[in-house]
Amino acid sequence: MSGLEVLVLKVSEKLLKSLAFNYLSTFYFILSTHSSTPERRFKRKMNKAVMAGVILCSAVVCAAPLPGRRGVVIDERLSAVRAAPDMKSRLVQRPGRGRIVGILGLPVARGGARFYRVAISRNRRGWILADAVVRSGSAADGERLLRLIEEKPDEYSRVVLARLCADEFSRTPVAPKCLIRLGEAAERAADRLSRDAARRYPVDGLPEDERRKLVLNFTGLDRYNRLRINFDYEGGKLVYDGAAYRELKRRYPGSAEASRPLTF
Repeated sequence: MSGLEVLVLKVSEKLLKSLAFNYLSTFYFILSTHSSTPERRFKRKMNKAVMAGVILCSAVVCAAPLPGRRGVVIDERLSAVRAAPDMKSRLVQRPGRGRIVGILGLPVARGGARFYRVAISRNRRGWILADAVVRSGSAADGERLLRLIEEKPDEYSRVVLARLCADEFSRTPVAPKCLIRLGEAAERAADRLSRDAARRYPVDGLPEDERRKLVLNFTGLDRYNRLRINFDYEGGKLVYDGAAYRELKRRYPGSAEASRPLTF
């Protein structure tokens, strides 16, 4: 763990202790100043104080960074976190694709497989297959993620992984390639989404503006929108708005990928 990460953890722990102390002090103040109030009002004030403390402490714990190096789950088929570096060991949790974990040290080889010890929360540890995660900023892991993107048969999985790749490896040579893959997958997704929307919402005979409103509110677009992937409605079908290509031109103007003829 780097010196900066240790410093951040120490500051977070001190902040949590300070907030807990302040909360307990406030609780004691309410108890001491309202002990003579009627019982019903007293209980309401106690409930509010307890709820406020729980919310405050939960927010601080959730905001505290995970120990170790930042890692991201990329393959949920292999993402079982186990109590020991053994595929037959007790299951602790199975984090989903995109979940952030803290990688604690170097990989350990056991039974022909490599495992990382990871933190999945502030107080939960376990072992996960090295193939299931990537280390943020590692050029080698970025190349591995790029190969995984190419292997995925469906556009949505490609979009998810390409977006993750562009975000987590933004300072590596793989980032422009990921943005190209992201744009290409989104373009192919637009064709399929157009067909799905046409089956769901027959728009023949409707005015153009009504058709546009219906298609752009198609529920199949929701999960793409959460990934900041947006579509337009042109010529009676959905088309990708080209944001990944514009990001490529803006962030990596000197890359080979940015020199490709892009129409967006």
